[in-house]
Parts: sequence; structure tokens; C-alpha cells
Amino acid sequence: MAVKLKTIYEKAEDIPEGYGELYTEKNGKFELTDVEGVKTQADVDRATNALVKERNDHKLAREKLQQFGEFDPAALPVMVEELAEAKAKLEALTAEGNDQTVKVQAQIDAAVNRAVGPITRDKESIARQLDAAKKAVAEKEAEVAKLTADAESERTRLAIRDAAIAAKVLPTAIDDAVLVGERMFETVDGKLLTKGDNGITPGLSPKEWAKEMEEKRPHWFPTSVGGGAQGGKGGGSSNKDNPFTAENWSVTKQGQLFKENPEKAAQMAARAGVKIGDVRPAKPRAAA
Repeated sequence: MAVKLKTIYEKAEDIPEGYGELYTEKNGKFELTDVEGVKTQADVDRATNALVKERNDHKLAREKLQQFGEFDPAALPVMVEELAEAKAKLEALTAEGNDQTVKVQAQIDAAVNRAVGPITRDKESIARQLDAAKKAVAEKEAEVAKLTADAESERTRLAIRDAAIAAKVLPTAIDDAVLVGERMFETVDGKLLTKGDNGITPGLSPKEWAKEMEEKRPHWFPTSVGGGAQGGKGGGSSNKDNPFTAENWSVTKQGQLFKENPEKAAQMAARAGVKIGDVRPAKPRAAA
């Protein structure tokens, strides 16, 4: 039966009998070394680690170069040479006791500051200015957005108020009409139109909306006078086909209307001067 050998054994006694000479102890383990062309896991690990180290070294070198920003590293050799010459002059002057030492040192410091200082200072200054500019722009944009929204809301409220007044909504109901109406409108291509939600017909102008609200909010408008008489806005048309009026009284239609739309039934009953469940009101007497 063929023996399957491993490239690495943890202990010498784990090596199959007769193959011990092919293994060499390395780092506390026994690696297969005396077979030409066979690469052990340790060989692969060492090659992998070497590759990883090389990549890390390249990465570190790139990061160091990025620290120079826009500064050209190619200019460094020239600067180093200039600094070396200046340093040599300083050392010579110091050895001779020349009082030019301080001046030369100042020249060296100035050269270094000219080369490195502006890079750091410019970056920090530009970053601060950019942050301040971004903050100022954000604040202005928020301010403009708020003013625009406020102006649009005020425009909507004024248009609804004007339409309500033109439709002869009761003065005591004007504010309620504005409060309810401003949630029903939106601006489309510069025109104020109803959205179409809350049971409102979509695309109505404020004037058209106010007319539709005569049926949906009858309590905003002047109520009828007496038992079914047609008073206030709308004349005889406001109670046309109203099953709660004395002229059109119909318990069957009342029940059907209440089943389909209880709110509308209550509104129509109130317009006729009665409540849901009331008995038929007396018909108004004809004028003598």
C-alpha cells in the first residue's frame, strides 16, 4: 500500500517509518526537504510573507510621498545639497570663530522655512477657508429654502382666503376654511391646484374648490332659514334633491345616503334644518 507523505509533521514520531531521513527539523517542526522539486507549506508561507512585506513597503513609500502634497520631491536633492553647503560654511566659520555663524544659521533656517513652511501653512489656511465657505453656503441655502417655503405657504393661504370670501363663507369660518384648504393645494407649473386627496376633485383652482366645499362643508356657509326654506347662499339649488327637506322628504333615500356617506348625510340634514332621525318637518305655508 502506497504511503502518503505530508510536507510537515509536528513530531518526529509522526513521520512514517523509513522516511525520517527525508525530513529536517525547522522551527520545532519537521519539513520535507530531501525531495527535489517539492515545495513545502513553509516554503509557500515564506514566499507569501516576503510578497506581503514587499507590498507593505511599497504602500509605506507611497504614503510618505503623499505627505509632500504638491511639493516636488525631485527638488529635494538640490535642497539637500544647498543645506549641506550652508552647513559646511557654518562649520568652517565656527571653527575660525567668525561672528558670521549666527547669520549663516539664520540663512539655513530661512531656507528650510521657505521650502517646507508654506506647504503646511497653505494647506491649513485653505482647509479653514473651505470649511467656513461650505458652512456659510449651507446656512444661506437653508435660509433661502425656509423663506421660499414660507412665501409659498402665505401665497396659498391668501388665495384660499380670497376664494372663501368671494364664495361668501361665513366670517367666523374663514380661518377654518384657510386651515383646511392649505393642506389640499400644491403648486403645479406656477398654478395653485388641489392635490385630489381627502375626497377633493384634483386640479381645482381656489375658486372652484370653494364652490365644491359648499356641499362638503355646508356649515361654512349661511344656513337655510326655517323648516326647509331655501335661505342664504345658493338659493333654491343648494337643497335640490335633498331627501331631508320637507319638499323632498324620503326616508329610503336618507337611509341610502347615510349608508354611503354618513358625513354627507348629516351635512345635508343640517342644511335642511333637521338632524338624522328627525321626523319630517312641516312644509312652509304658501304666501297669501
